[in-house]
Amino acid sequence: MFRRKWVRNLLVVAAMIAVFLTLAVNTVQPRENLTFVEKGLRIAASPFQYGFKAINDSVSGFFAYFTEKEALQQENEALKQQLSQRNNELTQMDEISMENIRLRELLNYKEETRGQYQLQLAGIIAENNTNLQHTITLDKGSNDGVVTGMTVLNHWGLIGRITAVLPDSSEVMLLPDRESAIGARVRSTREVIGVVEGDGSGSSSLQMIHLPHDADLYVGDSLTTSGLDGVFPGGIQIGEVTAIEYSANGLTKTATVKPYVNFSRLEEVFVLMNSGGGAAQ
Repeated sequence: MFRRKWVRNLLVVAAMIAVFLTLAVNTVQPRENLTFVEKGLRIAASPFQYGFKAINDSVSGFFAYFTEKEALQQENEALKQQLSQRNNELTQMDEISMENIRLRELLNYKEETRGQYQLQLAGIIAENNTNLQHTITLDKGSNDGVVTGMTVLNHWGLIGRITAVLPDSSEVMLLPDRESAIGARVRSTREVIGVVEGDGSGSSSLQMIHLPHDADLYVGDSLTTSGLDGVFPGGIQIGEVTAIEYSANGLTKTATVKPYVNFSRLEEVFVLMNSGGGAAQ
C-alpha cells in the first residue's frame, strides 16, 4: 500500500516538473544569448515538449479523421445525387429519342400512303390483354370523326378495328382477340387462303385453321388482308407463317402466324378514317 502511494506521488511530482519546465521554456523571451540556467531548462524540457507535441498531434489527427470522414461522406452523397440526376436525364433523353424515331416512322408511312389512306394519329391511354380479351383504348373518339368498324394500323401492319366509340375515346379489338377474324391472302401469290384469328392462348400468336391439306401455304409466307371480308381494306400486312401442322386424318392443316406488329409495345397508332361503317369511302 505504501509502495503504491509512493509511486503515485512520484508520478505527480514528475508531471508537475514537466509542466513547470515547459512553462518556463515557453515564457522565456526568444534571444540568441541564453544564460546557463535557461539552456539547462530548455534541454530538460525538450523531451516533455516532444511528448506533448506527439500527444497533441495524435489528438488533432484523431478529430481531423472524423472531420474529414464526415466531409467525404457528404461529398459522396452529393456525387450520388448528381449521378442519379444524370441517369434520369439520360433516361428522359432516350425516351425522347425513341419517341422521335417512332413518330418519324409513322410520319413517313403516312406520307407514303397519302393517296391511299386517310390516317389520323392516336395515342393509347389504356389496354386490356387477357386470355379472353385483347383490346386497347385510344384518345380519339366521335368528336374526332372516329366511328365503329374503322381499321387501326401502324407502319408495321394491321392492329385491329374500332368496336366502341365515345366522344373523346374509342376501343379497339386487337388481332389476337379470339373474336377477331381477318380474311387473308398470300402476298407473293395473291391467292386467298382463309381467315386469320387469335389462337386464344393469351399471347399475340395468330392462327389459320381448317385449311385444306393441299392449300398453297408454306412456312415463311407473308400474309396480307384480302379485303373480301367486308371489314378490312385489302393489302394491309398481317404476319408471317411460322409453322404448319396437319390434322390426324391428313385432310386439313393449321397454320401458326406471327404478326408483324409487336402488340406488347404499342404506343401510337393510326385510325384509317376512310374505312368502317359510316366512314367516308
